[in-house]
Amino acid sequence: MLPGRCASGFRVAVFALLLFTGCGPRVERVVLVTIDTLRADYVGAYGSPSASTPTLDEMARRGIRFETAIAPTPLTLPSHTSLMTGLDPPGHGVHSNAKFRLDDDIPTLAERFGSNGFATAAFIGALVLDRRYGLDRGFDFYDDHMGYATGAGSGGGFAERSADRVVDAALAWLETAPEHFFLWIHLYDPHANYEPPSEFRPPPQRRPGPAAVGFLPALAASLPPSYAGEIAFSDAQLGRLLDVVYERWDPEATLVVATSDHGESLGEHGEITHSLTLYDATQRVPLLMQGPGIPPGAVVSAPVRLVDVAPTLLALCGLRPLPGTAGRDLGPWIRGERDDPLDAYVETLATHLDYGWSPIYGLRTARYKYLRTVRPELYDLADDPGETRNLASQRSGIVRELDASLTARLDGARPVRPNVIAPPEEQRLLEGLGYLVRDGQHPPLLLGQVGGPDPKDRIHAIVAMLEANWHLGQDRPGRALEVLDSAPEAGGWIAYARANAALELGDAARAERYAREMVTSQPHYEEGYLALGKALEAQGRTAAARGAYAEAVRVNPEALEAVVGLGRLAEAEGDLEAAATQYRRGMDARAPSADAALRLAALRFDQDRPQAATRILAVVGDARGAPSEVVIRLARAQARAGQREAALQRLRRSISMGPDREALEAAYRELGGEATLRR
Repeated sequence: MLPGRCASGFRVAVFALLLFTGCGPRVERVVLVTIDTLRADYVGAYGSPSASTPTLDEMARRGIRFETAIAPTPLTLPSHTSLMTGLDPPGHGVHSNAKFRLDDDIPTLAERFGSNGFATAAFIGALVLDRRYGLDRGFDFYDDHMGYATGAGSGGGFAERSADRVVDAALAWLETAPEHFFLWIHLYDPHANYEPPSEFRPPPQRRPGPAAVGFLPALAASLPPSYAGEIAFSDAQLGRLLDVVYERWDPEATLVVATSDHGESLGEHGEITHSLTLYDATQRVPLLMQGPGIPPGAVVSAPVRLVDVAPTLLALCGLRPLPGTAGRDLGPWIRGERDDPLDAYVETLATHLDYGWSPIYGLRTARYKYLRTVRPELYDLADDPGETRNLASQRSGIVRELDASLTARLDGARPVRPNVIAPPEEQRLLEGLGYLVRDGQHPPLLLGQVGGPDPKDRIHAIVAMLEANWHLGQDRPGRALEVLDSAPEAGGWIAYARANAALELGDAARAERYAREMVTSQPHYEEGYLALGKALEAQGRTAAARGAYAEAVRVNPEALEAVVGLGRLAEAEGDLEAAATQYRRGMDARAPSADAALRLAALRFDQDRPQAATRILAVVGDARGAPSEVVIRLARAQARAGQREAALQRLRRSISMGPDREALEAAYRELGGEATLRR
């Protein structure tokens, strides 16, 4: 990056040269918005009669709508990587979340814009797109700081921040932005869990509670309206962003693109969310463009792909395409000069990498969806848009033709090589873990190869995991374990869910056994090491627990529960400054830990440093999501330091949030609060 004024002057000169030489239409700014997990048929402009998406609908009226845009994968990181490189996953080598990083030799959209005079900035809604995965390359400013809020739960989720906070950060950058920029906004809200702000929540419905109707019926009834509420909130925040952009800059020189990385199944084909199937519920996404060179109210009915976005944006700006791109410049389709469909490559390797099942590869043409897996699938989309009738055995000639085309797409692909974790300097997994973990128990994968359990036969195991987590939320760990034990083996994640349930049940030895299964099969995920650390800590095996937590942090430096675990162990051994170092590390992360902050504040109160503690509490605020035992520990330390009323106020706030009310109320009365609290 060029420093300060020099960089600004350089960009102005380059951009002036481009305009003088007449390269392309007059595009001075590009705003790319990706609304994560947005399936097309939940947008009004795509036919949803109940959608509340006025901003996206207005974009369709003022610009162009691509009726059928296909994402290459049902996963956030690889799909965004395709968007930013113009390459399908076999070309860029990123096949799943968390395990892969974009190689440095692959040029990106941001690099091309930056080298041609555009300032570049990105504002990210979840750590699934953390800079360590490589998409920050080419951006002058890459904001992936989540603040004191986490969406990561027991199912391996990612820390996130809400759409309004992402837009707030982008608007702050725009206050001093230059005339020429490429801005990427990523809004994560429609991704599960679906918890829209109150004004966007569906109205309450009178129906029996989940315990009366059962887990699946309750889930099926609650998911779509809450998901739609998250979409409505994201749309409103997009509107807020565009209002500022169009107020400050000329709309006739500002290109705006809105799309998504994938959709959401919402129970279709047995899948609740996404990543395990390749049906249109997860692969068909909205794609809208408006601005210079875009005819208003136009519709492209021919299928296109996310990999076409990068070459199209560059062409509209008069810039050279990225080398080796798999995508096409959609300019001829936009101008009405062509209407032929573009066949889309699709894949999910999460089925193999996360669960040990067969991968799925496919081609999506204008008429057919072909899926290569253990039992191939073929759907005639003209007669069966819901993809419910598998015609593979009846139309074998079409299967052979599409399979040969799929094989050609895979020619020259990069190897499937998880590369996020740097190999340790020495071959070890830290003393105390008890064995050496290699690169998973699943056999090496050759791209295009299938084998193992067919995902169609195992997908109900994921529903069992969701049901188990629901039971854990209802404080029924025993029932959660029963549900999980009745499910077929599904790789390490079932073991991880079992470890969490056993920990809740108080059976640390059993939790340790399950956690080791997770670590063995999924060494690239920190969750197994974290569960193992908790199980070992519960058994008083401090040295081994420390080793497990340290390994979790090596796998993922943002594994803040493990960072806090290291601090907790140090504090228990009396090494208070070592504990403080870990807690401060948790506070300094891109998704800072409220748990770490409250523990550090309590530690400072105990060290008779109330001013330091108060400064920490001023930064962390309400600390939503902090464990109740940490809140109680802090309140006791605060009361001992002479701040009894502030301690009682903190407990009252925590009690109002719901979880662990009984323990919080007991602590409240212990510190002298009123005997009875209103409910």
